[in-house]
Amino acid sequence: MGILFDYLKEMAATKNTYDYNIDEMQLVDEVRRTIKELNEAEIYFHNVTDPDLVDYAIYRLESLKRKYIYLIKKAKKEGINFDNFSSLLS
Repeated sequence: MGILFDYLKEMAATKNTYDYNIDEMQLVDEVRRTIKELNEAEIYFHNVTDPDLVDYAIYRLESLKRKYIYLIKKAKKEGINFDNFSSLLS
C-alpha cells in the first residue's frame, strides 16, 4: 500500500473539513469512499491468484485511480483541499 498511499498523498492539498458546505462534504465523502475502495482493491490484487481475477483486479485498480484523480481535480476546481490526508482514511 505504500506506493499507492504516497501517490494519493501527493494528490491531496490543504483545507479544514469544517469549512465545507453540504455539496463539498458530499465530494469529500466520495473521495473518502474512493480511497477506501482503492485500498481494498489493492489488497485484493495482492491476494488474488486466478489469472482471470488478476485481470479484474488490475482493471478495478485502474478505474478507481482514474475516479480518484477526477474527484481530486473536481475538488481543487471547487476550491476544496485536504489539510490532513490521513484523516481521509479514517
